[in-house]
Order: sequence, then C-alpha cells, then structure tokens
Amino acid sequence: MEQLEILKNYLEQSGYENISYLTDKFSIYYRSLLEWNSKFNLTAITDISDIQIKHFIDSIAADKFIKDFNNVCDIGCGAGFPGIPLAILNPHVKFTLVDSVNKKISFINHIISQLNLQNVTALHSRAEDFAKNNFQKFDCGVARAVAPLPTLAEYIIPLIKINGYFIAYKGKNYQEEIDSANKIIKILNSRIENIHQYQLAQDEQRYLISIKKLGKCPDKYPRGGNKPRLQPIL
Repeated sequence: MEQLEILKNYLEQSGYENISYLTDKFSIYYRSLLEWNSKFNLTAITDISDIQIKHFIDSIAADKFIKDFNNVCDIGCGAGFPGIPLAILNPHVKFTLVDSVNKKISFINHIISQLNLQNVTALHSRAEDFAKNNFQKFDCGVARAVAPLPTLAEYIIPLIKINGYFIAYKGKNYQEEIDSANKIIKILNSRIENIHQYQLAQDEQRYLISIKKLGKCPDKYPRGGNKPRLQPIL
C-alpha cells in the first residue's frame, strides 16, 4: 500500500476514526487511478502529493455538509471526484455518479468493485438528459471542476428536491461566477445560502457554494441541445 501520509494526517487532524481502514481504501483508489490513467488519461494530476491534496482532500471538504442527506448526485464526476471520496467516508449515504464520458464511468465501476462500495451507482449520461429523467429526485447535488456556475446551476438544481442543496466547488473566481449565476439561480427558485472558504494549500483558497432549492423549478430546465453550456442564462 502506498503511504498516503498527507491524507492520513488530514484525516487524523479532522477527527476521523478508522484511519487505517480509510487510508487503505484511498490507497487502492490511488493505485487504480494511476494504472488506468496511463491508458485513458483520466487526470493531469499524477504526483502522489498532489493527488492527496488536490483530489482527495479537496473532495472531502464538503463532507460535513452532506452527512445528513440520504442520496447525493455527483454530476460530471470525471475520475470520481468528489463522489468517491465522499462515498468512502459516508457508507450510509447513496451516491449516484454521472459523466458523459464512458471510459470514466468504466473506471468508476472498476473502483466501485475494487472498494466494494455498496452505496455508489455510476451512470453514463449527459447532464441534461439525466436531469430530465430524474427531476427533483435527490437531496443534494455536488459538482467539482466541471463548468461555470450558471451552467452547473441549470444542470443540477432541477435534480434537487425542494429544500435540498446544490454544493459547488469553486476557486478564486468564485464571486464572479456567483454574480453571473444569480439570474438562473433565481429562475430555478433557489438561493445561495452559504459560502464556505477553506485552504487547500498554503497559496490556494477554495470555496464551497451552497445553494438551497426553495420551491419547484420550471420543468423546462435544463434546456436541451447543450444550451446550458453554449448559451448560459446570465
């Protein structure tokens, strides 16, 4: 097993239990990520320290915000971030990971098998198609490094139940993204409820934008034809 010391120290300092069990799971994930990445280019981040900080620890940042939900969707999950790290820490929560790239879903299914994750389902689908078929079915939606906030809001808020939450991982330009997303967030009967700042590295501030679904949103959203990405509502 690789010695994921940075992750181990983070989990210990954050008060997690069963540290050896958790780091064993993450070590398997790390090895599989590098093995598959050599064939399928799943991530540009391959250094062991960077993977621990920029993938694993960054994904875990939303952990305390999703613990009370029953089901969570991760849209544009890529190689499994943040969904797989959150699922490892929360076996009582059901996670649905969605991506439009089939090789990434194949990798996620491999990880589900390798880690025996009974609480994770991976689906190959475009975000707008998945949203149309799962309108207001989830307690919470998460997204990390997928698209600008106006696009993400249109993809994900329709998936969320009334009084549920969409949690977006964002970087230093978070305020600009919020400003550009205010219109679509309002159209979708939601509001920004909290902005949580955390420090990923010495020189890198990150933000979790928590958006609450206040009431039913119009069922014509998200728009088809890739419009949320190509023609975002600003």
